[in-house]
Amino acid sequence: MFQDKFVVLRNTARSRASDPLTGTRGLPTEALEFSVPDPRVEIGSLSKHELTDLRRDNEVVSIAPVMPTRLVEPTAGADAVGASDGEQTWGIVVTDASASPFNGEGTVVAVLDTGIDAAHAAFSGVNLVQRDFTGEGDGDGQGHGTHVAGTVFGQPVDGLRIGVAQGVERALIGKVLDRNGSGSTDQIYEAILWAVDQGAHVISMSLGLDFPGLVQRLTDDGFPADLATSFALEGYRANTRLFDQLAGLIRARAAFGENTILVAAAGNESKRQIDPNYEISVS
Repeated sequence: MFQDKFVVLRNTARSRASDPLTGTRGLPTEALEFSVPDPRVEIGSLSKHELTDLRRDNEVVSIAPVMPTRLVEPTAGADAVGASDGEQTWGIVVTDASASPFNGEGTVVAVLDTGIDAAHAAFSGVNLVQRDFTGEGDGDGQGHGTHVAGTVFGQPVDGLRIGVAQGVERALIGKVLDRNGSGSTDQIYEAILWAVDQGAHVISMSLGLDFPGLVQRLTDDGFPADLATSFALEGYRANTRLFDQLAGLIRARAAFGENTILVAAAGNESKRQIDPNYEISVS
């Protein structure tokens, strides 16, 4: 088998007692016990026998082979630069963010990307909590993570507004893509749960599953094209299922006051300026 490293998603639900309820005669009744979803991931090499045993485990929600991820890069637009009005960037102008009564105050944002240039003037006064999942160390050798963080919560620089949510005081920076814009699914799953545990209300991700890259890597390793495509397709399916299950468990926590919104970039690979039908599927 081409891949023996897997991500195992568990739901280690934890119990929580509700406040005592008031009965029909005004007398308190016993508190109720609730089971709060508590997703966790384990990463490691597994044999076919071990995989079979894990699938019988009641705590195990989903299993997927580790698969490469890649940056969904920005696409330059000819009209983007000209949209700035001198006081705010084109992004603020086109989204009409300056007219919003909300500024992100009290919101914890997580940017899972290529890291951040923490010394940039746009992040002055913001409490940046960094964690590296790539092994490269903190910082941003690619630049995209810094760009996204600035767009989300960057403070004005030389009088120019660049951030939508200028009221954000605490931001979580998970480095899940290296200087080449490459990563893997085990890193992103761990980073999502880290951000949730750190109290993120919004998690931003500009990345996708690198299905073509995996097929290419396997064929480069000598796999026949049909076998490489089959392995990559199964890996894609399994990771899509695992991500859906993880997102569902996170969404279910909202009932207990622990709400996190997952946001992912999509669509930049399409080239509709060449042909209206040149649309690349969401990765």
